[in-house]
Amino acid sequence: MNTRLSRIVSKSITTICGSALALGVVIATTGCASDSIPRSRDAENHAMSLYNAQQYADAAGAFHNMARSNPRDYRSFYHLGNCYVQMKQWQEAIGAYRSGLDVMGTTLQGKADTAFRQQILNGLASAIAQSDKSDVEILSLTQKAQSGTPEDIFLLAKVYAYKNDPDMAIETYSRAALRDPGNFYIQKEYGLYLERFGQKDRARTPLKNAYAMNSNDPEVADALRRVGVIPGPSLVPENQLARPLVPEGPIPMIHLGGNGSQSTADVPTTPVPGATPTAGPRD
Repeated sequence: MNTRLSRIVSKSITTICGSALALGVVIATTGCASDSIPRSRDAENHAMSLYNAQQYADAAGAFHNMARSNPRDYRSFYHLGNCYVQMKQWQEAIGAYRSGLDVMGTTLQGKADTAFRQQILNGLASAIAQSDKSDVEILSLTQKAQSGTPEDIFLLAKVYAYKNDPDMAIETYSRAALRDPGNFYIQKEYGLYLERFGQKDRARTPLKNAYAMNSNDPEVADALRRVGVIPGPSLVPENQLARPLVPEGPIPMIHLGGNGSQSTADVPTTPVPGATPTAGPRD
């Protein structure tokens, strides 16, 4: 009886420990414990120094160790992919970039880092375009893009662009832009690609859309000028423009004196900042 009880207790302890270990792995990989991504600055600097010294195999090993020690560190996966690209190990690069994209969705920090996500997408598209299995990868992407997200279509467009297939690239960029008209990066890249190939009329709409979402992007502003559009407030939606400092609506009537007459002639008005006190419009 004691032997049987001991076995039951031992089995229960093993189950509990295994569950705790599994929970710890889930927390570590999904970011449930914390949204911060701790990174070793010394390890990163060492890995980057190896990469800059063109010691790509050693750099790949260093970034691989960083990613293994912190599976949520999507930047290490990106740099690992870059190392594989330099060594022309395309399939390994594709795997590293895709791991980086997957990891970004596990934390708030990764989800918010939209600019860095574009870097990973560019790296992935370039690796696919140069891979000796690019046809297989493109077929897989095409099938996924049929019912996938706008990003899937966007990635496919990037691949066609890197493969110097402008007809398919433009067609696919157009699909992505229609699926997600509020995506700044899609609208910008679509407009820039059209402008690059001399399709100025078609480029104006996506470039204007991109400018309305981010009027501080110099590439978009320069491209707009090249297609004959002057960047400025007229391209920004009215609800995003600065509001006037004067109150809206008519100026209230004020009683003057005791005769009951009303007038607004002597009511001082607050000048709008930047306004020019002239009778006619400025040229």
